[in-house]
Amino acid sequence: MKKIFVILILLFGFAVFSGFAWEPNDLTKYPPCMDSNDWIVNFGLGMGTGIFLNLDSDWVYLPTFKLSLDKNVPIGRRNLPFFFGGLIGYTGYGRSDWFNYRIPLGIRAGYHLNWDIKNLDTYVVATAGWVINIATGENNPRSFINPAEDLYLGFNIGARWFFTDFFGVWAEAGYIGDLSVDLGLTFKF
Repeated sequence: MKKIFVILILLFGFAVFSGFAWEPNDLTKYPPCMDSNDWIVNFGLGMGTGIFLNLDSDWVYLPTFKLSLDKNVPIGRRNLPFFFGGLIGYTGYGRSDWFNYRIPLGIRAGYHLNWDIKNLDTYVVATAGWVINIATGENNPRSFINPAEDLYLGFNIGARWFFTDFFGVWAEAGYIGDLSVDLGLTFKF
């Protein structure tokens, strides 16, 4: 518990310190590692809240594999640093006698936040989509699926750190159908 508290204090301190270095004009520019015509591909694993709900010996949970593709699109007279794209994922959960496969599909719209750090891209992104559910097993509680339950709206904050001009790591945290933290590799071209 102490470690989490110390990490939260450090993150809060970093945010306050960064706020003093920020200028209003930074809202109108892409970060130094981004260009207005870049495509960005993120691939990684996500851990949602489902893994923590039922941890008995009969429970099986597959982490979410996620792939997203985003295109930087400057908008307006000031060329505001937006991006648009889509995502697809694959996950599953269940027990020995039933299993649910979930395939989230969605569209994304985001905004780059420029802190003027050479290799860092931070952003906020909103997602809307639908989850395809495939239920197997006779005792499956999701055997009667209501398609309206599988629509979702999500909101994430994220960061990318580029080691080269085209390769880096990526992390997002937020809500996309459930609370999740995603980590992986990112590619820019």
